[in-house]
Amino acid sequence: MSDSILNIIQWKKIVYFVFILFLFKFCFLYGYGFETTLSFFDLGLLSLSSIFFLASGYLTRFLFRTPQKKTNLSLQKVKKVSIYLMLIGILIGVLLSFKIDKIHYSLIFIICPILVYLYSTNNTKKSFFSNIVTSFLKPFAIITLWWFDSPVNLSKEQWDLLYYLQLITIIYAIISFLSNIVLGIITDIININEDNFNKQNTLPIVLGRKRAKNIALMLSIIVFVFVLSIAIACMENKFILKTIIFLGTLPELYFIYRLMNASELKDYKKLYATGKVLLFLALLSIPIIAYYFKYVIS
Repeated sequence: MSDSILNIIQWKKIVYFVFILFLFKFCFLYGYGFETTLSFFDLGLLSLSSIFFLASGYLTRFLFRTPQKKTNLSLQKVKKVSIYLMLIGILIGVLLSFKIDKIHYSLIFIICPILVYLYSTNNTKKSFFSNIVTSFLKPFAIITLWWFDSPVNLSKEQWDLLYYLQLITIIYAIISFLSNIVLGIITDIININEDNFNKQNTLPIVLGRKRAKNIALMLSIIVFVFVLSIAIACMENKFILKTIIFLGTLPELYFIYRLMNASELKDYKKLYATGKVLLFLALLSIPIIAYYFKYVIS
């Protein structure tokens, strides 16, 4: 039974989520020797608390989206496990707040699970809104990390550097948010028959597959224009310009081309895999840009 419950939780997404936190911590905070609020051990506690919250959230969503007759699992057991995971997450978060002498942060670890529960109970069907919410989680977590782990005792030069690093972080957050929405739409197009059978309210079902594809295409073009604008703004810096073009602009242009020509299920499945590669290339650019700022500019 426990194995079945564990299979409900999307562990790959959780691991990816934690990896992003440590990547930004290592590249944009630790890598520059900033004195920050959180040590790597503290970040581990924050990540552990987030893991329990996310796992509890997946189980809670399963509870409210799955009728008893459509699963062999005991929903009562799923509910208990979800509550236990949530309480453990709160406990770890509160302990972290006391450890770093930020006791008021405890409210965050108490309010977050309440919001997850309210969201799950009021969104019992998949929809475009749920796609937006889940797409917002990773960018929100990255920005929250900066707030939790803000550098202290900085010189004027370090403040200037921190400004650019935070600007880069915001850019990554925006690109991640829009790209995840696009991938969510593509996923819904792939699963349109199953979602229609389960009476979900995804974008392809509400507006049709063609309109959903056009919305995904529009958002992809917005991402492309946004990344291209950044490349143009960095024309004088050849290294940053090349990094953005080869890891951002050209891959996004290729994705748009594939999306425009997608028509069959196999096309969308290949497109989804391509989108994952694009996200990997975006992640790859993080340590490259961080290295450049640290060893070339500074």
